[in-house]
Amino acid sequence: MCETHARPLPPGIAPISADEARRLIRSDSGAALEALLDRASAVREAVHGREIALCGITNAKSGRCPEDCGFCSQSAHFPDAESPVYPLLSADEIVAQAKAAERAGAREFSIVTSGTRVASERELAVLEDAVRRLRAETAVEPCASLGLVREEDLARLKAAGLLHYHHNLETARSFFPNVCTTHSYDAQLETIRTARRLGMKLCTGGILGMGETPEQRVELAEELRGLGVDCVPLNFLNPRPGTPMADVKAITAGECLAAIAVFRLMMPGAHVFVMGGREVNLGERQDLIFRAGANGTMVGNYLTSAGRAPDETVAMAERQGLALRPPETGRPWAYGGEAPHEAGWNRRAVEAAPPRRLPVVR
Repeated sequence: MCETHARPLPPGIAPISADEARRLIRSDSGAALEALLDRASAVREAVHGREIALCGITNAKSGRCPEDCGFCSQSAHFPDAESPVYPLLSADEIVAQAKAAERAGAREFSIVTSGTRVASERELAVLEDAVRRLRAETAVEPCASLGLVREEDLARLKAAGLLHYHHNLETARSFFPNVCTTHSYDAQLETIRTARRLGMKLCTGGILGMGETPEQRVELAEELRGLGVDCVPLNFLNPRPGTPMADVKAITAGECLAAIAVFRLMMPGAHVFVMGGREVNLGERQDLIFRAGANGTMVGNYLTSAGRAPDETVAMAERQGLALRPPETGRPWAYGGEAPHEAGWNRRAVEAAPPRRLPVVR
């Protein structure tokens, strides 16, 4: 989920080289990590100030996905994995969830669907209606994550008011065959480039800690930098039972923080968001994500797992003297300065579901 276009760099701030990044990303403990965090924090503040952005999502269509991404419990290839299974939500429900997320401090709201792409004209019509109403009834900036979207479908959503398109590369090209075999890396790049051709703001990142090397994390950052993405969402693997990655050992909090800092230093003008898995991988050190260079994070639940309570996420930023950035849609923001403790949206993401022995549905 992204925020605004990448910012111009002030004098004295320049991206680091990939060679330097490969050296720094192994600075994951002790004095070397402390120095790296201080450097990344200074760059974040110089370029992006002392505001951070929150985004919320809805798992608008869940399960029975034909792709075999090894981290994902929604894949129909992994019948012993557990996740909610339901068709596309109505526009009414999507808008209601967006309003709840806005009251919790979200400046952007993303509609996320399982599957390779939008499956039918009916689904596309629901999404168009939801996006139009988000623009008319809320202040949030609408985003969508709809897989390998067709250009004509994305053009219709842009005409309806969609501002951002989210599509993660997930990992470095050299590691991608270990993650997914049902679509190619180049298909993902074409989707991202299509969104750029249409004038969308790009939100593209990945998941760290799936078994890749630190150098492959830098490889991913190089790819993202070459694409000129506006926002980089960094997730950390939260192994889901029943998936091929269920037993992958979590990377340390220090490795997570070093990676955030390196992505910030490689792309100082981009918006770096720390998203899924921060609670699991960073634990009590997740407050350090902003010192590591992040200028945004998620509020509320993730796709198939619970997130930190909204008021705790807001407090995490405020303890460090950071303020929430409002949307830039020109409408009054419903956030009143205090986030609720309960996430009043995306509840289906954490509903219990039995093991799924379901057919693939495209």
